[in-house]
Amino acid sequence: MSGGGTGTSLSNQYYFPVFKDLPTLDEIDANYYIETNQGMLQPSRTWCFVGEIVHDSLSQMPVLGNRVEVRDASGAIHSIMFYPTSGTFNFSLLKAGHTIFVRYASRVFFSDLATEAIKVDDLNFVKAIPLNLDALMYVSQLYFEQGSVCGACFKDISALGGSAPCCDQCGAARYCSIDCKNAMSGAHATFCGVCSELQEVYNIDFERFIQHIPFRV
Repeated sequence: MSGGGTGTSLSNQYYFPVFKDLPTLDEIDANYYIETNQGMLQPSRTWCFVGEIVHDSLSQMPVLGNRVEVRDASGAIHSIMFYPTSGTFNFSLLKAGHTIFVRYASRVFFSDLATEAIKVDDLNFVKAIPLNLDALMYVSQLYFEQGSVCGACFKDISALGGSAPCCDQCGAARYCSIDCKNAMSGAHATFCGVCSELQEVYNIDFERFIQHIPFRV
């Protein structure tokens, strides 16, 4: 699913669950997984954990799992730890105030730390955006959840379908006319880059699972 709709709302905790609602690694959670005929667990849909980094003092220390503490949408703070076996990721983005996304995230118990955390094995399923979570929620609501209205005059543009003029760079800002598009070009420029980043989060079918889709290949 891409574009507007409830599936692309960062506040929709069915698609963007908070930490306490994530599945536990290697357990059959009917909310997330189905068991195949071969006895393997397979996701039944797509989900993505999202949290704002609040502590980053260990983020550049691979020996400690590049550990960061994040605040999810419920306000709870938990850890994300990186023990990569594949993929690439720019660890310099692990900074307080940035927001991190982890597709197909699960909770793992670390006995040595006596705590649960998200463990990242494949770095291609992680994305960080250099903006705080509240600001991203605002941009999401403004450009993605209200996709049926003009981004300038708020006129209903649902009848225009794919013919509605949109931003040439991000494609998220949609308008009822070229005049409205031109009128908002300056104001939208502030959010255009963030919209492009969010497009990478939203351009996936959340309602069904076909295969694991990374942020990077």
